[in-house]
Parts: sequence; C-alpha cells; structure tokens
Amino acid sequence: MKARGVTATDSALLINEAILENLKGCPFPKTKLGNLYGEPFTIDQLKDNVVFIHFWFTTCATCIAEMPSIAKLQNDFKTEPVKFLAISFNKEQTLLAFFKKYGKDDALQTYIDQKTLEADFCILEGYPLNIVLNKSGQVIDAWYEQNPESSQQNAFYEKTGLLIRKAL
Repeated sequence: MKARGVTATDSALLINEAILENLKGCPFPKTKLGNLYGEPFTIDQLKDNVVFIHFWFTTCATCIAEMPSIAKLQNDFKTEPVKFLAISFNKEQTLLAFFKKYGKDDALQTYIDQKTLEADFCILEGYPLNIVLNKSGQVIDAWYEQNPESSQQNAFYEKTGLLIRKAL
C-alpha cells in the first residue's frame, strides 16, 4: 500500500499521516490473525458490527492509558452491534503475562508479527493506532494517540464513542 502524495524523502510521521488519511473508506485488510490460543481469526468474523480496533503493545504507556476508556466503551456499547479488537505484535506468552498482572478487558485479543503489521497494515511507527470500521468493514477513521496522561483520556473516550455512535 502506498499513500498518495508521499515521496521517498518524507518522514515516517508524514507517511503515516498520509496512510491514515487514505485508509478512510477502504476495507480493512483480510490478514489472518491468531487469537490468544493460537486459533486463526480474520476480520470477516466480525462482519455486520461496528468494530473498534486498537493496535498496541505491552510496554506502550499510551496504549495502557487507553485501556480503562476502552473498557468503559465496551460497557457503554455492550447491547449494540459493536465489537472491540485488540491487535498486538507481542507474542502469546507476553500477552498472557501482561493480562495476569493487569487484568484483561473484553476485547478480542489477537497478535501479529511486526513484518505483517508493516506489510499489510502499513504501520511504520506510532502506537497506539486506533481504527473504527463501519458495519461493512470499511475504515471510517484511523488515528494515533500519543499522550499517556490520564487527563487526556476523556478526549479519546469522547472521540471514539462519537465515531462508534455515528457508525451504528
């Protein structure tokens, strides 16, 4: 995938911003993922739902700071056709150790290797990456959060909740 208007001399941040903007309206890649128990999983299994996707890893401060807001959103939309998918490049054992220490929310947790993240999702740098898909599996928004401060998490919660409500 190559972002329109990007040159080879642009910084990774500029390239990422162009990629995210160009994702809007595109279908989410049908990459095969693995759940925490090694079972295969694809995005097609969540069809007919609005899907919030959180790309994260276990030592990312902002990723972890978003987790209470994501858990609150899961509770807010528990009776709606909304699914939450968390994708990490951490291996199964690392994720299980993290969840044992910090607890696990209700998101479907999957993992994928970094090369596939770069090839299939064009994630060059920047975590967490958040994406909201409509019920047809098309990206309606994609953005990076870069502030682990708890005072900033309300804005993340409000933005994500608004996007999900619009997609319902």
